[in-house]
Amino acid sequence: MKSLGISGIRVFGDSITAGFNASRPHLAWPALFAAEVDGFPIRNHAIPGTVLQNSRLADGKPQPENGISRFAATLLDAPHRDAILILYGYNDARYTAAPETMNVRNFIRDYARMLEKLIEAGHAERIAIGGPPYISDAGFSVGSAGFTGQTRNGFEAYVDAVHMLAERFSVFHAPVYGRMLARGDGALASSDITHPNDAGHRVIFEAFHEAELR
Repeated sequence: MKSLGISGIRVFGDSITAGFNASRPHLAWPALFAAEVDGFPIRNHAIPGTVLQNSRLADGKPQPENGISRFAATLLDAPHRDAILILYGYNDARYTAAPETMNVRNFIRDYARMLEKLIEAGHAERIAIGGPPYISDAGFSVGSAGFTGQTRNGFEAYVDAVHMLAERFSVFHAPVYGRMLARGDGALASSDITHPNDAGHRVIFEAFHEAELR
């Protein structure tokens, strides 16, 4: 990281990146990453419950504070040389109430737009994208209105999309889903089923720590 001239770290995502259900703040995956790269300041720009895309939900409006509507203000607020770690797609993949608008095609469209802007600003070699994290089979039936009923194939389409985007834009890819799946269905889920436990946060951290350039 020092060889790339990196001066800090910014993380961007939803409630999992905000650290939900880690038993202690220092056990959330961004905090684990910060501890591993001691000396680099870290800024956490996660907002719980958000999706990445600016597509219309079932009420006909985009979700407030979605990732594509706020990334410029948080990741491009001023010239910098921070590493940018993005973990988005989990809620996009879970949402099923407006398939004509909230879908993987529009997720790719908006994610690509964000990456294009970040790369135009000179951050190409400092971007790592991962996710969405694994969700257990039981997790598909848990959630607020609109965030239930997804299928495994439907969810994994978003996993494949993030991998494809990493290759398309030649940025680092963190194989979060595969790493979590390898531990077994539900093994890394907390008591609410939809957020990771401490072990799950550690696996996410490890996936980003060992991210590979695509």
